[in-house]
Amino acid sequence: MKFRILGHASLEVEAGGTSLVCDPWLAGSAYWRSWWNFPPPPEDLLDGLAPDFIYLSHLHWDHFHGPTLRRLGLDRTILVPRTPDRRIIDDLRKMGCSDVRELDHGVGVDLGGLRVTSYQIGPFTDSALVIEADGTVILNANDAKFMGGPLRQILRRHPRIDFALRSHSSANSRLCYRFTDAPDESFDDLTAYSREFARFCAAVRPRYAIPFASNHCFLHEETYAFNDTVNFSANVAAYFAKRGITEPTCVPMSPGDRWNSEGGFQLAPAITDLQAAIERYRSAKLPTLERQKEKEAATGMATRFVIRHLQDIIDGTPRLLRQRFRDKPILIVGHSAKGDKAVAVDLARGSASEVAADEIERWPIRIHSSALIINDCCATRNWNSLGISKRVRFVCSRRDASILRLFNYVLNAHEYELLPIRHVLDRRFIGVWLRRWREIPLYLHILTNFALRRGFDMGRHLPRSASAALGQGR
Repeated sequence: MKFRILGHASLEVEAGGTSLVCDPWLAGSAYWRSWWNFPPPPEDLLDGLAPDFIYLSHLHWDHFHGPTLRRLGLDRTILVPRTPDRRIIDDLRKMGCSDVRELDHGVGVDLGGLRVTSYQIGPFTDSALVIEADGTVILNANDAKFMGGPLRQILRRHPRIDFALRSHSSANSRLCYRFTDAPDESFDDLTAYSREFARFCAAVRPRYAIPFASNHCFLHEETYAFNDTVNFSANVAAYFAKRGITEPTCVPMSPGDRWNSEGGFQLAPAITDLQAAIERYRSAKLPTLERQKEKEAATGMATRFVIRHLQDIIDGTPRLLRQRFRDKPILIVGHSAKGDKAVAVDLARGSASEVAADEIERWPIRIHSSALIINDCCATRNWNSLGISKRVRFVCSRRDASILRLFNYVLNAHEYELLPIRHVLDRRFIGVWLRRWREIPLYLHILTNFALRRGFDMGRHLPRSASAALGQGR
C-alpha cells in the first residue's frame, strides 16, 4: 500500500493496481472564497490525478467540492455513505455524476486491491472510512466525531490500526457571534482541539496519528483575521511533544507528502513562518478575491425567492418546535452595493416577510451576510455552509444566542431531510438507523449529562485507557 496527502481533507490510497481518492478539494477555494487549502497543493497535482474510485464522507463543501469533482470527471465511480436522507446522492446526480454507489454502515466492500468500510455517525450524517490493503489499515475519521458505542464497533472490527487521520481545528460558527451586551466577548480554545485529537488517538491506538481535514487558511478580507484561531497541524505536534506523547507518533503531513510500505514517510520541510506564508498566499490570490468582491457588490438579495424558501421551512417545522421562537423573530440581512435588504422570519407566527432597510438596526436578533451568499444558501439548500464559511455575523444578546443556534438546527434538519417529520417514517430512514443503533445509547448518555448540568466532555465517552494515557486529558 501507499498513500499521499493531496490537500486539506483529501487522501489518495493505492494498492494492487486500484486507486481511491477521499474528499477531493484541490481546485480553488471553498465557502465563497473564504477557505483555501494550506499549504496549497502543488500546481500540477490535480492534472495527473485519475482515481478509480472517489469517496465523499459528507456534504460539506470542503469535502464535497463541485469544481474539483468536475475537473476529475463526473463519470468516475463515486462512493458515498448510505445516509437516512437522499441528499448527497441527489446532489451528485444533479451535477451529472453517472456512477454513484452507496456504502452501508459497517459493511466492507472490496475494490480490487483495496477493501473499504464506511462508518456513519451524527444526526447530520458524517462518516469515517477504514481502508485496508497489504496488511495495512488506515482509519480516515476525517471530521467525524466517533466515540461511545460507534467507536467501539470500529475498534472491535479493526483492532489494529496503523494510521489514524482526523480533524483538529474549528469548522463551527462560534467565533461569528457578536453579542450586543458583550461586544468584545469572543473565545475559542485552540488547545481543546489538540486535546480532543490526542484523546481520540489514545483510544484508537494507531501507530501513527496524522492531523488531517483542518489544513486550510482564510484569505477573504472578512475572515482573514480568523487565521489566528486556526489550530494548525504544527500546534497538534507541539501538543504531543510538550506532553511527552510518543505513542502514537504524531506526523503532520502537507499536500504531496506520502508514505509507502517500502520506504516509509516522505515529507517536505515544514513551513517555519506560517503568517508570512499566508500573507504571500493571499497576495497571489488577490485578483480572484477582488473578482468575488465585485460580484457580491453587484448582487442584491433576491427577496421574493428568499421569502419563498424560508416559508417552506417554516411550513415544514412542527408547530410545537415553532413555539420555542415565540416573541423571538429573526432578521436575515443581505448586504450589497445595491443596498441592504432584510427578511424577518417569525416561526411562532408562521411567516416570513420583508423589512425596510431603515428598521434593520432595531431588530435584536439578526443574521448578517452578503446578499449573494444568502441567495446561494437558499438556492443550494445549504445554510449549514454559512456558519462554516465564517462569512456571517450573528448579532444578538448572549441570552438570545440559544435562539439563533436552535434556528440553525432547524435549517440543518430541513437540509438533511429530518424535517418535515414525515421523512423519519420513511423505510430508508428506519433501515439506516437500525444499522446505526449504537448511536442511540450514546446520545442518551450525552443528554443525561446535559440534564445533570455536567455539559459535554468527549472524554466521558471514550475508553478509560484514553484518559489514562493522557493524564486524564489535562
